[in-house]
Amino acid sequence: MAENLQVLKKRIKTSQNIAQIAKAMEMIAASKIKRAQSAVEKNRPYAGKITETVKRITATSDLGDFNHPYLRANKGGKKLLIVFAPDKGLCGGLPGNVFRLLAGAVASGTVIVAIGKKAAKYSTRLGNQLIASFPMGGAFPAYGTIYPVMEIINQQFPAQVSQVDILFTEFKSMLSQTPVVYPLLPVTVPTGGASGTGNYLFEPSPSSVLQDLLPRYVEAKLYSAIIQAFTSEQAARMVAMKNAKDNATDISYHLTNRYNRSRQERITGEILDLANGAA
Repeated sequence: MAENLQVLKKRIKTSQNIAQIAKAMEMIAASKIKRAQSAVEKNRPYAGKITETVKRITATSDLGDFNHPYLRANKGGKKLLIVFAPDKGLCGGLPGNVFRLLAGAVASGTVIVAIGKKAAKYSTRLGNQLIASFPMGGAFPAYGTIYPVMEIINQQFPAQVSQVDILFTEFKSMLSQTPVVYPLLPVTVPTGGASGTGNYLFEPSPSSVLQDLLPRYVEAKLYSAIIQAFTSEQAARMVAMKNAKDNATDISYHLTNRYNRSRQERITGEILDLANGAA
């Protein structure tokens, strides 16, 4: 029996519209991913070098009575967790992967700073104290976006919390983005000497260099986290929209075949009726 041709035409039109929308969103994500991926790759040497320098100074230098809040390891107390997640959906399983890791990372007394609207909503559902939230935004994050988060960290650590962790999606490639939890504070001081350090002279002194370097170290870690989270979001959205476009195109193709077959059946039936009437 021939199918309803009007219904099939509407379904074909709907699937074609979905394919066009998905293609447009895929192209928007693709236009953002190139700059974001380049920024992540360029930022890694700086973040790696500043981390190496901090570890080198703390491992090989006599810091005497040097005491910095970022090195203070207080036992007990609350944990501050900074979560990076998208503002919007349509990026595959990325938000779900982040939130599954978030659910396992929180504990009693954990307070949360959410970067991204979805992270703020999910954190509220978990029942944990959400002390601040910021939008992730649709544009590439500027370096200044981390300064409000730095202010909260300085207010909370070590007076209110004893540990600061960051949860973000690590960008590995266009097809691989993995949520991770990274310990940010207190800065871990190596117990042994760094390998291959050589002899270095610090002016005016190692403690003075470390005093100025530690805030830059935390900033570098935060900025690396937010640009990797943004890049991962765009990569996941581009792949998800490509899959949606391909699926909608396939559905449109199969519906068109059904439409043509049903129309041919109807025409054949009408010709048979005319032939029988003439007989």
